[in-house]
Amino acid sequence: MSKDDDIVTFETFYDPMLAEIIRTKLEANGIPCFLADENMGTIYPAYNQGGGGIKLKVFARDLEKCKEIRADDTEPTDEDTENKI
Repeated sequence: MSKDDDIVTFETFYDPMLAEIIRTKLEANGIPCFLADENMGTIYPAYNQGGGGIKLKVFARDLEKCKEIRADDTEPTDEDTENKI
């Protein structure tokens, strides 16, 4: 198995909805990905902070494309959503 086949954490979120939005956006651009620890954060919201948040996992070979997609992203960030409640 090559290094390109390694699964890595692309980004960590503390907002489950934002994590889903970004996951969907990556998948719509042909990047296979999944969220790790999302169920614990949804069931036990306090776990998000203590457990390290929701992790968006991608293949190492897709990291650069993910960064490009996020750079073009106009969706709100965690900071934007936390301060609007």
